[in-house]
Amino acid sequence: GYGPAQGERRSLRDAIRQLPEEYFFVIRHPSSSVFIAEKEKADWDSVRVQLLGTAVIAGVLGLLSMVIPFAAPGNAQGTGNGIQSPDVVHALNLSTTVGLIVFIPVIFFIGSGILRLLVRGFGGDGSFLEQCYTTLLFLVPFGVAISVIRLLPFIGGFFFWFGGLIALVYGVVLQILATMAVHHLTSDKATPPVIITAVILIPITILLFALLTFIFALINPIL
Repeated sequence: GYGPAQGERRSLRDAIRQLPEEYFFVIRHPSSSVFIAEKEKADWDSVRVQLLGTAVIAGVLGLLSMVIPFAAPGNAQGTGNGIQSPDVVHALNLSTTVGLIVFIPVIFFIGSGILRLLVRGFGGDGSFLEQCYTTLLFLVPFGVAISVIRLLPFIGGFFFWFGGLIALVYGVVLQILATMAVHHLTSDKATPPVIITAVILIPITILLFALLTFIFALINPIL
């Protein structure tokens, strides 16, 4: 084990310093018992720092992918009209880079809220804070890893999408385990809310990116 004994409160500095070790431990030891131990460390300051840090890192790495010629998945150059026009392409690039600073926290809390409501219907009684904290223990390293892979020369394109798919599948598995631990549910009751949340988030994600792209298109002359 690591960190303070149960019942002791870590300082934010200690919590941040211990997070990388917790990330690797959770990913390498997928079990509800691990999340039961980790949820005791939940703290809103840590949640906010992790979300903000992940969003900024994703945004900065996204900007780098725009200026590096061989970065994946590449950025198309608009030459036509409509959705292929330079203004729209530029707006889309901005929404998938700097827009992530807004998108990541918003979509995280939307998804967390949906999951919270669904698990209540299945008898879940855990803390929303603990749910958010345990989710970030795998969501943060997965998100940062995918953002880094996006920059890899030549091989980045394939591994960006393949790695994203693997992270999605494994993330769902870990979310089920975390939901079991936080909300005191069996696997058969924790699985449906997680799967339903993931399905619901697909159109929400598309709509939110479309909204961000529209906003960036409106302010494009300023940028």
